[in-house]
Amino acid sequence: MIHKVHLKYFGQIAEFTGKTSELLSFESGSITQLITHLEKNYPGLTDQDFKVAVDQEITDKNKTITKDVEIALLPPFAGG
Repeated sequence: MIHKVHLKYFGQIAEFTGKTSELLSFESGSITQLITHLEKNYPGLTDQDFKVAVDQEITDKNKTITKDVEIALLPPFAGG
């Protein structure tokens, strides 16, 4: 089944992709598979450390995409 994935990019990730968001059609699969697809389009992502949030909740990259979702790629946060 094909799902609509609304991707949001922040910080360094937005710099590497050259955009802050995009909409993709993605066949059911894991977030890791989606990231592999993105790395082919944006080779700079390969060396980046980031977390993934699905529908505004940080999740494991092995989670399966089973519906239309919003996915954010979040670079490391600076804190204090």
